[in-house]
Parts: sequence; C-alpha cells; structure tokens
Amino acid sequence: SGAVFMVDEVQTFGVTGHLWAHEGFGLGEAPDIVTFAKKLQVTGAYMKQGLRPDRPYRIYNTWMGEPSKLLVASAVVKVIQRDNLVQLAKESGDVLLAGLKDLQTKYPFLSKARGAGTFCSVDCDSPQRRDSLLKAINSKGAYTLGCGEQTIRLRPSMTFQPHHANIFLDVFNSALSEVKH
Repeated sequence: SGAVFMVDEVQTFGVTGHLWAHEGFGLGEAPDIVTFAKKLQVTGAYMKQGLRPDRPYRIYNTWMGEPSKLLVASAVVKVIQRDNLVQLAKESGDVLLAGLKDLQTKYPFLSKARGAGTFCSVDCDSPQRRDSLLKAINSKGAYTLGCGEQTIRLRPSMTFQPHHANIFLDVFNSALSEVKH
C-alpha cells in the first residue's frame, strides 16, 4: 500500500512486560520502523532493510549514530536479561495496576486506570485535583508526573519491584485521602 508503520518505543522499551511494547500488540510482523531511547540509554531507530539509509552516519547526534553507544546498549540489554527486568516490570505492573483500579473504586474522582507493565496511568476528574494530588504525592517522597489535562502517569525505573508498587500505592492512597474534597 506504500504506507510505513512506525512504532515509537522511546518510553516503552522494557517496561510493558515485553522487551518491545509492540510485541504485545498482536502484530503479524515487526513494524517497519521502531524508535527507541531512554531505558536503553541510547537513541536509535530500527528500520527494515528497504528503509535504511544507503550510507552510514546519515543520522548522527549525541545519543545516536556514534558507534560506542552500541557498547552501552549491549551492556544495558545484558543487564535486562541477566536480572530478568522485563518479567519484573510485568509482575510489578500487575501489582501497580491492580492497586490503581482498587483506589479508583474507593475514590470516585479517579477513573480509567490503565497500563502495561509498570507503564501505568489513571485519570482525575479535573486538572486542579490532578495537580493537587501530584503535589501531595511529591511532598510524601514519591515522584510522578502529570500527562495531558487530567492524567497521572507512572513510569518507574526498570528495577521497580512489587514492594515498591505497594509503597507507592500507600503514598497515593494517603494523598488521595487528603485531597478527596
């Protein structure tokens, strides 16, 4: 059809319960282009053969294209595999998402708890409440950010474990009880 299918994995690499989030999409084949960065500690793009530049170093910047960055990426992948961090993200994310869904039944101003692995979010009923919650969460020693108008987004490190999820959920519950009105 002439269309190219591209998946942006800049934030999702390794944290959705799959090494590549698109592995969980049920695709018949890999995307034509996959971008990656952040958790992999190197920026890059995988392209199917027919889409690759015809000469090396056509894309080059601080985080991409410099050959030594491949050594960094290789070391990161080895640690991910050695420490089973993709499975850890799945297990920790299951705890986190179940806790978010439980909290939204307790606090009706929360809705749409969703996620894959530790890449989770939940919506608030207003931007003001979301901002108040973020401030309360951060003041209690946990750190998370907003996304869009009303969403609280969670994207913890790859070493985030189920007991960390429970700690966060306790902090979040405490913050929710403070700003429920």
